[in-house]
Amino acid sequence: MGFLEELMNVTIESISKAATNAFSTAIISSQEATKIMDMKKELTAISGELDVAYKQIGEKYFEYNSKTDDTPVIDVKDIIKLMDPKLKKKSEIEAELILLEKKLKDQAIMQEKEKYENEYKRRKEVLDKAKDMEVISEDEYYFKLKQYSKKIDNFKAIRNVNKQYELGIISYEELQMKLRDLT
Repeated sequence: MGFLEELMNVTIESISKAATNAFSTAIISSQEATKIMDMKKELTAISGELDVAYKQIGEKYFEYNSKTDDTPVIDVKDIIKLMDPKLKKKSEIEAELILLEKKLKDQAIMQEKEKYENEYKRRKEVLDKAKDMEVISEDEYYFKLKQYSKKIDNFKAIRNVNKQYELGIISYEELQMKLRDLT
């Protein structure tokens, strides 16, 4: 088997593994995104029900004030009893939603880092073959390897620079300049 055939097999295998990982991650992300949407719908429904209860309390208060000149002492315990489980459920869903959204964000970060690591592995495999075949020198090998590893080494800084651009903190030119330094 020649160098190119061997290289193609290694590259195809790497791409295949990456595609399989991406597919299974996409399915999980899709399921979690659906769950997030369902949770948000439920929160909207609960908020609507609570708004109705708040309105009832306000109506009772207004009704009492319009009929008497006394200091308002209205009984809304029955309404509050109905609201308590909804308020508790709303708090639970909000807490779970925060955790789920954080999990999805962390998963996206891991996928991005994995992408850089896979790219590095593919390039390293090519360099290893080239070095074994004495197509490149040891110095060239380590120089190129160091270049390829910069994206992994500077992963967090690259993410921060991209986020700065997204938030409008830096211009496109500054983004390109900083990315050039980091990659």
